Amino acid sequence: MSAESARQALQEALDAGPDTLDNHVLRGAALGEAEVTRFGLVGNMAADVVADVTHAAETMARKQFLAYDPSYQTSTSQVLVEALADIPELAAIDALIRQGDVPDDNGTEPVVAMAHSIGTGDGQIVAYRLKGAGIATRRARGIPLVPRDGVYVPLTGEVIYYEPRFEALTVSGFVFFNTVTLVQTKLRAPAKARQLAKTTLKSVTTHIRIDGYAELEAAVMADPSMRAKMAHVARLISDDPEYARHLTTKKLVTFVGEHPEYDIATSKVDGEKGLKFDSAPQHRHKIPRLLADDYLHSYLTDRSYEAGSKQDVSS
Repeated sequence: MSAESARQALQEALDAGPDTLDNHVLRGAALGEAEVTRFGLVGNMAADVVADVTHAAETMARKQFLAYDPSYQTSTSQVLVEALADIPELAAIDALIRQGDVPDDNGTEPVVAMAHSIGTGDGQIVAYRLKGAGIATRRARGIPLVPRDGVYVPLTGEVIYYEPRFEALTVSGFVFFNTVTLVQTKLRAPAKARQLAKTTLKSVTTHIRIDGYAELEAAVMADPSMRAKMAHVARLISDDPEYARHLTTKKLVTFVGEHPEYDIATSKVDGEKGLKFDSAPQHRHKIPRLLADDYLHSYLTDRSYEAGSKQDVSS
């Protein structure tokens, strides 16, 4: 898979001038368990949705395309691309939508996503909304009233909101999206991020003695914020290969000893001093932050900070 082939697929779909529309809601407790159903829209609104999806796809096509990397944080001018097959839950739903043989919506379960597809065949573009108003379905507070010939009639049941904003688009086996967290949370496909975290941790700790390494590795792979931190370390090393040379037991233990305000534990490992992983919630992020050099010192106030939160640890 390449970002350029994905761009070409999206552009070819747009060049086909898609003007047909199908609408779907995904109902259930979670995306992976959701039932795909379809619904229709009145003529004028249907035309508006076709225009909205087309505009979203055209806007994406003008941006810089990047193959999905869990360590990368995009700017507003960039789009991430992943093979649809590598996001299994979305791939299964997408296949049902493209197949088209799904029941009409019955409104019995909460809505976890909405999808609108334009075009047909290989050029079909499916736009997904996975968050925002109406995802999941909400009921308006109070009693909503709808005017009917001078009489206000209570509106009962669920209220579903349409917004011309989409978190992901699929075309020809590709997924286009703007944020790394979308894949790892909403689309529940953290496998690539977990593998990157595991590989990065192993690579950068080659010359570091850590008491509790196995527990640290398990925590890094399981905790999204720790995975993100290791993705940041991977990006640091990619941008500056010399960075890894600073990650040694001697240098880190010396730093920890000189800065007790950061409260990073040490212990004996094979008879020599090393770092100690503490799995307590308030301490489990300490070693990943140390590996990422997440510290600042203010010469104005002579205070030390953890860079992420600016939490004062000098007192």
